[in-house]
Amino acid sequence: MDLIGQWLGYPAPLDRILSIIGIELHWIILQYVLGLPLFIILSLLLYARRRDEKWNEMARTMTKALGIIFAVGAASGTLSEFGLVLIWPNLLEAAGRYIFFPLYAEIFAFLIEITFIYFLVFGWKKIGVRGRLILAFLALTGAWLSGALIMSVNSYMVAPTGIQASYDPMSGWKYDKGYPKVLLVVPKEIVSVLDVNKLLSLGMEVLGERNEGVAVLLPSKIVSKLASESWSNVRVGDSVLSLVIKEEALGSVKDLLVKDIVDKILTNTVKSVGYTMVTFLSPVYAGSILHALGAAITVTGFTIFGGYSLLLLRSRSNKKKVYYASGMKLGIFLGLIFIAVQGLVFGHIIGTEIASYNPEKLAAMEGTSKGIFSFSRSLGIERIMSFIAYGSFEAKLPDYDSIPQDYCTLAGAALDCRPPLMLHYLYYFKTGLSILLGLYALISAILVMRGSLSPALLKINILTPIVAHIISFLGWAVREMGRKPWSIYGIMTVDVAHTANPGDPLSYGLIALIVISVALALILAVWKLLYVPSVREV
Repeated sequence: MDLIGQWLGYPAPLDRILSIIGIELHWIILQYVLGLPLFIILSLLLYARRRDEKWNEMARTMTKALGIIFAVGAASGTLSEFGLVLIWPNLLEAAGRYIFFPLYAEIFAFLIEITFIYFLVFGWKKIGVRGRLILAFLALTGAWLSGALIMSVNSYMVAPTGIQASYDPMSGWKYDKGYPKVLLVVPKEIVSVLDVNKLLSLGMEVLGERNEGVAVLLPSKIVSKLASESWSNVRVGDSVLSLVIKEEALGSVKDLLVKDIVDKILTNTVKSVGYTMVTFLSPVYAGSILHALGAAITVTGFTIFGGYSLLLLRSRSNKKKVYYASGMKLGIFLGLIFIAVQGLVFGHIIGTEIASYNPEKLAAMEGTSKGIFSFSRSLGIERIMSFIAYGSFEAKLPDYDSIPQDYCTLAGAALDCRPPLMLHYLYYFKTGLSILLGLYALISAILVMRGSLSPALLKINILTPIVAHIISFLGWAVREMGRKPWSIYGIMTVDVAHTANPGDPLSYGLIALIVISVALALILAVWKLLYVPSVREV
């Protein structure tokens, strides 16, 4: 099977590639904004307790790094935001109308970040250690609040609140019963014109009255079709809705836009769940935010470990060597702790959530298709993976080949609606690298404690931030690519979210070059403003 061709075969391949570049660049930077304040706080606490100047100096260096990185991160975030608006306008319109609260609140989280980060940067010499601790804590609060708000929106896109998955680990796929199904609260005035019996025959389930409406579970094939018609300005008379509206009522509503009907349903649904809570109640939110924060702290820890290893390798001053060795210890110990927690705790939480609510993605991740070489099948660990995912050795992993290719549309599909099988190799490569990095971190931590790191190992240490970034990059790739062809799982597909006026390859290439140049400029700034001055002191 042509795995790359399968992924490129989904709608808007160039736009998706450009989005990956922009989002991944922002995530590379964002990890340090989430992670560095924690390391600054720990360094300041060690300084407050031991009154050893090296910890104060370390906190000051990290604060400078945070100031540089945040400046570029704010710019890259703005660039990514405008890119998403231009490339995926229908998705952003839906988000802005129905799940707007976290996007709005994130503005205030950003203000907290920028205010207290730069108070800390420029007010360092004006305040004592307690003041620095307070500012660092407030900067951490703003950064983590911002991350929590944005991750809630992303989690909703991965698994909307109320989604009912299409797989039972004991009995198998449930597509024949209309799954996956989406929770909707239909206003009573709309219910009055619908032929409920026809909808029941199509797989709708009635849950009961709620918030001046009727709560139902509607098959995602119908929901996604209505979303497509909504952003195509289709009228009710020409819509699939006309098939489930009472004959006597059709004449009075046939000239209405489908979008007006859908808007009332979605508005009432969000109101029923709660405007402020709808994204936070996504069934994959808890694992998502924990895994994101864990990744940020892990990458930051290994970056500190690698950076101080490089300086220790270049240093000839015994005093500086003690300082750099202390920085190495701080980085490797937290890096080791969090890479272990990531794999054993946070990774398990998000893994079970994906297994329960994104079974198609799990099927691709585990490579259960007979059309590809599968690591889990070849290693004979399928039952183990079933136990990890579902808590039972009797459970079965979802079979990729049994997923209908047209499950994401109402009346058939020209494209394969299954997630890309290249996820299997990305996921297992990421997992393998994580295990290797974790084992190396364990060995390094032991050697650091013994003070027996050789120059050769110090050189290897320098590579650990790169490996940590690759792992984190692949994690986001699996998360985002695994949702395709959906933009919002069960509700909106990529072709509906996409702009009607895409750019040409040349303009996209130019934008991608600008984005990559921003990353290179950040590396140069860190090199010139942090590394070079440190080398002069060695």
